[in-house]
Amino acid sequence: MPTRRLTLLLATTLLVPAVSAEADLQPAAITQTVLFNKGDAGYGCYRIPAIVKTKTGALLAFAEARRTWCDDSQEIDLVLKRSDDDGRTWSAAKTVLSGSDTDPNAPATRGNPAPIVDLETGRVVLLTTMDPGTTSRPRTPYVQFSDDDGKTWSKAKNIADQIDDPAWGWYATGPVHGIQLTRGAHAGRLVAGTNYDVGGKDAAQLVYSDDSGETWHKGATDLRTDGATPQEISVVEKVNGGVLAMARNNAGGPGANRMTAVSNDGGQTYAAPYATVAGLTTPVVQTSLQRLRAVDRGDKYNRILFAGPADPERRRYLTIRSSFDEGKTWQSVADGTRITSDWSGYSDMAILDTGEIGLLYEGGSVDARDQIRFARFTENDIGHPDAPLGTTTPDVSGLGNHSYLRGGTTSVAGKFGQARDLDGVDDAIQLPFAEPLAVGAGDFTAMTWIKYGASTGPQAIFWGYNINEYSQFWLRAEPGDSRIRGLITTGGNTAAVQTTKAYNDNAWHHVALQRKAGTLAIWVDGAQAASVAAPAGSVSPGRPFKMYVGQRIDGAHHFDGSFDEVRLYKRALTAAEIGSIRTTNSTTVPNAVLDLPLG
Repeated sequence: MPTRRLTLLLATTLLVPAVSAEADLQPAAITQTVLFNKGDAGYGCYRIPAIVKTKTGALLAFAEARRTWCDDSQEIDLVLKRSDDDGRTWSAAKTVLSGSDTDPNAPATRGNPAPIVDLETGRVVLLTTMDPGTTSRPRTPYVQFSDDDGKTWSKAKNIADQIDDPAWGWYATGPVHGIQLTRGAHAGRLVAGTNYDVGGKDAAQLVYSDDSGETWHKGATDLRTDGATPQEISVVEKVNGGVLAMARNNAGGPGANRMTAVSNDGGQTYAAPYATVAGLTTPVVQTSLQRLRAVDRGDKYNRILFAGPADPERRRYLTIRSSFDEGKTWQSVADGTRITSDWSGYSDMAILDTGEIGLLYEGGSVDARDQIRFARFTENDIGHPDAPLGTTTPDVSGLGNHSYLRGGTTSVAGKFGQARDLDGVDDAIQLPFAEPLAVGAGDFTAMTWIKYGASTGPQAIFWGYNINEYSQFWLRAEPGDSRIRGLITTGGNTAAVQTTKAYNDNAWHHVALQRKAGTLAIWVDGAQAASVAAPAGSVSPGRPFKMYVGQRIDGAHHFDGSFDEVRLYKRALTAAEIGSIRTTNSTTVPNAVLDLPLG
């Protein structure tokens, strides 16, 4: 995915075109609003943003309103602005929490907002912490509720006896939105991140509630003995029902300040301790997570968003980066989208009713704590891995993996009905980025009809996932060497298989590349033409990925000829099934993940 940068000018509300170093990128548009300015309403500083979208679609933007300046220990109120139109306009600020339990005007530090929306009841649950304001100890957790989309709030209730411990010192909720689980045995549960210290050691903890926030329980805990300091935890639900938790680590060093852990039991325990996330460059700062897409919700791919500054040592260059494999790997800074080149710090995200991404973050041209801003943008603005590319050709597998006709392919008579003719220059068929097309470590069969007469040059038939030494698979004709050659690479281990003919006689031939039980084979016209031993492992571990018919994924090796009936199966078809497809174009062979008639 190409590097993108969204350049933002600041005013009350601005629509600004993006600037990109890539010449082929279309300008992106992003709307930005300054919600809180230092000095507003007599407060010296606003910090620690958090945002949620309610069940009815209202946006609630929280911030700590710090009385004198930006120090952590002082009189701090928790304030809120609401929007009923996806962040286009906002209400005046409203104080949600201030003072002590008995006197709302008493000096106290109220903050670390961790709002959670219960989508079953519509209730907004708000976790916070309090300290006396003159010292950072003791730190006490509270919960309060709104049952009218944030317009009014219940009295905050002390829940130290539920999720705190008298032996602990520092204690903090969030600060970032929590989640409600929607999958598996714990669907409906509310989960949030907290952290504490005890005996000179730091601990990352999840807390959870099964009764819409009325009562809370201590959950997964990682008490570190190695000097790591996992804190300020953001959580997101995985498509398998697990909880991915990401933490700031003050002890990680430049560029190694992110740690993650996973809970597979609804936040009750961690499957393993927090571990550093390689390559996810940030300074020491809070960051935020938000799910954008999920295959079990009908999307073609998974996508989790990460928001955080991209400079490894200083809080600036807030950038959106993505994981397409449920948090295993993340985009590099170069592949992400820079939201601002200003100083920038804490953040939170929500998905709007329009499908846009809403980002609430600290930013300023002089200091990251000058303002809290709200930015609104689309997936296309941050790099859509399956953006429309022109004319489509339908997939009839039932999975909706409709593919794109690139260049100027033409319709010609095919083996069965019509086919597509490619000019060998810039024509190709691009498959979508869709999880069902990732064949992984399993068996597969990729097949099509080809007709060509080229005598020189590599002619790509299928190409998937990557190039050269990386995980990949491909099938191409090499008429100069009188062969068709297929290859798979799995984590550096490669197997290649080839025929003894190129089949470049301008007649239709049915070709297939198949992995089956440790064997890689090429089939031609219904018979196995060649086979070799194949390595185990995934040919498609990376996300996002690209797949083409008729060219290599970097635009080389264009096919000069025609294709008909392109199919992909995530299993090894039998000889009888391959024969049935070849002779009758059978549509009853089950489990195709791609079926392009190309008519």
